[in-house]
Amino acid sequence: MRIGSLIRAGLILIIIFGTILTVCTLNGDDGYRVKKSPFFYLYHPSALLHPFGGGDEHEYIVTPGHLPLEEGDVVDDSGADKQITFWELPLWIQLSVISGAVFSTVTLLKCLPLLLGKILARGTNPKMQEIASYIAENPGCMESEIAHDLDLKRGTLRYHLSRLSSDNRIQKFKKGKLKRLFHITYSKTEEQKVLHLHKKNENRKRIIEIITERPGITGKELANLLKIDKSTVHWHIKELHKDDLIDFKKNGRYKMYYPHVSILSDDVD
Repeated sequence: MRIGSLIRAGLILIIIFGTILTVCTLNGDDGYRVKKSPFFYLYHPSALLHPFGGGDEHEYIVTPGHLPLEEGDVVDDSGADKQITFWELPLWIQLSVISGAVFSTVTLLKCLPLLLGKILARGTNPKMQEIASYIAENPGCMESEIAHDLDLKRGTLRYHLSRLSSDNRIQKFKKGKLKRLFHITYSKTEEQKVLHLHKKNENRKRIIEIITERPGITGKELANLLKIDKSTVHWHIKELHKDDLIDFKKNGRYKMYYPHVSILSDDVD
């Protein structure tokens, strides 16, 4: 498609070039000898319709104005004899201009739908739209999840994500070493996004819910309620505390856990 467009553009340039091209050859000190180029007739055969040939008798000399006049030279600086309209020009000139204009217009009209199609198609690629919809339905997803669920190669996925990002349709959020993706319509604060990402883990989500419902609960009680190992609970608690989502107070040998104000104030669901 791109090569075809370049060829058409080249043909238009050739037509324009052939229309205006003239051959100027230096003629000693007299000035410049001007005549129509053979290219003119090649690209505008209608010019052959005019009643005169292209011989030397129809050439003329253009000399710089600062050169001294020679004996017998006549200078006419009275201006044009008269003004004529386009339709009073010789037939070959009219046909050349009209045929060039028609050809250029037809070519432009033929290429215009292709150009408009490319512009309108930008950002509406079906696969790209599918990726954007997936991100909207799964806020905080990762590249690996999208590639697996939509059966996409990583290179193809990253190309579409780059296009979506440049079009401001998605936003990237870095959490630790991982990049999470949110749709542009997901208008939450950074703290709310962090909380949402923690809640994507089912055990961590339950820990947040239990601590919110039963502030002051201990790690041992959490492990018993969730029926998971105490060390696993401790790991989840550590990650939540690192992001300022929960607080704790020591009570002898035990730690009592409380929800941080961010959990109580942020509504992410």
